Amino acid sequence: MWLIFVLLPLAGLLAVDIGAFLWWARRSQLLNSGVPTTGEVVRINITVTHHVDTATRLSSSSTTIRPVVRFTTQTGELITASPMRSAVDKLLVPGDPVRIRYSAGNPMRCVVDQRGAKQGTVPMLAGLVFLNISLIGFASIGGRIAGELQSDDQPPTPPPIARGLGQPAGSGTGSRMTSPTPLPAATATGAWSAAGALTVTVVKVVNAGGNVSLTFSVHDGAAASVTLPIFSNFTATDGQGNSYTAQPLAPISVPAGDTVSDTLTLDQTVPTSARSLKVAWAHVFSQDLALNGSITVTGVPLPHHSD
Repeated sequence: MWLIFVLLPLAGLLAVDIGAFLWWARRSQLLNSGVPTTGEVVRINITVTHHVDTATRLSSSSTTIRPVVRFTTQTGELITASPMRSAVDKLLVPGDPVRIRYSAGNPMRCVVDQRGAKQGTVPMLAGLVFLNISLIGFASIGGRIAGELQSDDQPPTPPPIARGLGQPAGSGTGSRMTSPTPLPAATATGAWSAAGALTVTVVKVVNAGGNVSLTFSVHDGAAASVTLPIFSNFTATDGQGNSYTAQPLAPISVPAGDTVSDTLTLDQTVPTSARSLKVAWAHVFSQDLALNGSITVTGVPLPHHSD
């Protein structure tokens, strides 16, 4: 049985190494021998995957950001494709010009060759080396622990039972540790907005022990839809100058003439001394050029139970 503790990590390590080598080989082949051309980023596909541990009931999420580019081949064929993942994926926004390398036999196989994309393999290889060292160390420790468990025939000693006041040792009854009941979340509702053809209004602020969430109502009064990206575009700043980003990273998209509500949660705990927020989008995207630009909402209050 102890071999499982050694073989499983090593098998996982081999699979990761093979996958990384194949990805690097395909990408290097495109960068070195692919047909060069120029294109444009037409949209960003953001996928948020939520994971729930059924044992602990703890949830986590992961975000995948993939740009979609459009370019014309040497034969005049217009191609819209999602290139192989690279280090610059998170830096691109719709409308960015990009250099493309594509396969002559299959133009849908392409890679972005821009802003040091070739150097993107360096952090990948460094991370792979670190992962190899970690898994080998884990396999070694796992084998040692398994060997010790196999040679130890003594049953584990049960933990002592905490006695309550006035109870003799060995009475068999223990005191239950209790934790203080947390305060309920403080909530503020209202309408703090930046108005115009695009109106962004904060309608609700919830502060649960410094974990702050903001509910937005976004109205698009123009003739074209609008997108408010979160990743690398949304920031919140408190009155003390601390800056925050938000989750989830999926952009807020509003059809023309419609109103959409969404809730964002700040990525860091806000100190109790902070009393207000300024929230801003550095870029707003729309086919209506009048909507493109930035938008800021100031004076958003941070509720506290002491208020």
